[in-house]
Amino acid sequence: MSDATPISMPARGTRRWLADSVPIPLTRFLPARPVLHSGRISAALAAPHPALWGLALAVAVLDAVWLRRAGIALAPFGFGVAAALVAALLALATLFGPVLSEPKLRAMALASAALVAVTVPLAVLHYLTATWALPLADARLARAEAALGFDWPGYLATLRAHPRLAWWLALAYHTSGPQVGLTVIALSATLRVGRLWAYVRMFAVLLFAVVLVAALVPAAGPFMHYGLATVPDGSIETMGALWHLDALEHLRAGTLRVLALEDIRGLVTFPSFHVCLAVLTAWALAPIPILGPLAIALNAVVIVATLGAGGHYLPDLLAGFVLSVAVIGGHAILRGRRARPSGRRPEPAPCGSRCPG
Repeated sequence: MSDATPISMPARGTRRWLADSVPIPLTRFLPARPVLHSGRISAALAAPHPALWGLALAVAVLDAVWLRRAGIALAPFGFGVAAALVAALLALATLFGPVLSEPKLRAMALASAALVAVTVPLAVLHYLTATWALPLADARLARAEAALGFDWPGYLATLRAHPRLAWWLALAYHTSGPQVGLTVIALSATLRVGRLWAYVRMFAVLLFAVVLVAALVPAAGPFMHYGLATVPDGSIETMGALWHLDALEHLRAGTLRVLALEDIRGLVTFPSFHVCLAVLTAWALAPIPILGPLAIALNAVVIVATLGAGGHYLPDLLAGFVLSVAVIGGHAILRGRRARPSGRRPEPAPCGSRCPG
């Protein structure tokens, strides 16, 4: 070929060459922005169980009707704060779920929202059932306690003779509430999300059951029954045993007109919700190394402390223990049934019993 021969570009493949030379936009390599659909949001907020939100709503509606008929008004501040807290936690659960994909933080926010959403209306319902003013069951509970061979006044005298022991038991008793938050944090942080949802569900079931039973078997507690309805001389902390008596009296007399969330106290004597919560919390935290054995030991002390610092009869403790074990056992049975293969026998492993796992 001479130097005068003109050079021409090949005609074939020209379009492909031009297309390949077009620069690829940088946005192609950036992560796509998550598109929020209503289905993804509702799925992110459905746990621990959709029925929990239905229970909270149903109890809240029942509370509203009952409050109106009883002539009791709600102090708006505390309940408004609780509603805002639930809304904020649900917003965080949405943010940490479909948007940022942070399962630990999502589980923590969602479990906390569910616990608050269920506890507040059930606490109001608990107060409203006290307006039935059914006969107090203290005499029957005291007789059952005596039949079991337990001397409650003698036990209180022992605590008064050992104020340091009484103080430590009272301290353990008041860890029940903080332990709920610890359980949510620990199970979320270790990604035991299934166990966390089970904990929240069983918490709601136990609280609902305790409120119903206590409505039918109301009692003032052994401090009132044995004529000890005054705070002792500082040797034993008894706030958990005495702070409900004033509210109980006004509710049974029909003279309570305004109910503030910050003033709500546990009126339950039989069965003991503190015992239910102690057993449930010990179960929830048991698989976690170090924390599990500590939780079991602490909640064993909480159960003992419920007699004195909580002002409970021994039958209250036994009933709470049986109820919690029944709920946890029922959960285990249902879980086992769901885990079984339906209708078919599992095929034998090809490598026999030597297969890993």
